Amino acid sequence: MPGAITIGTLAGINERGQPLVDFPDNTAGHSLVAISSLRLSQRHTGRQVTLLFANGNSHQPVIMELIHDPLQEMLERFDPPQTDNNPEIKAELNVEAVRIDGNKLVFEAKEEIVFQCGQASIVLNKEGKISLRGTKISTRSTGVNRIMGASVQLN
Repeated sequence: MPGAITIGTLAGINERGQPLVDFPDNTAGHSLVAISSLRLSQRHTGRQVTLLFANGNSHQPVIMELIHDPLQEMLERFDPPQTDNNPEIKAELNVEAVRIDGNKLVFEAKEEIVFQCGQASIVLNKEGKISLRGTKISTRSTGVNRIMGASVQLN
């Protein structure tokens, strides 16, 4: 490990403002206090970091950089306006509920997922109901456009 770059995880920031890291070869059994060449805060918790070790000592991690993750950076920048006319807006995001692997983007929630823009919305709930609403809804297909269900009602 001496001189080798190690990929670790920023586990948090302690009460003294020091970053805590964990990494695969950590034998301490708990996250270690690290020094950093970056300004870090709680919002970076969970991010992958590149680590070197002072004097080759695995108990003295040095954070060199944050690993670039476009989705993570987008979530960190999410800071919705707090207004009196929309008190339900929350900036609290559980990053574990969003997964991306380069081929698929997965959003997970226990009760409901709502995508909304103006008068358009898509609502998915845990019972399997999907609600699509908008002032105009279009579907286009170069192949068969199927509507399947136990029954289909129009108007």
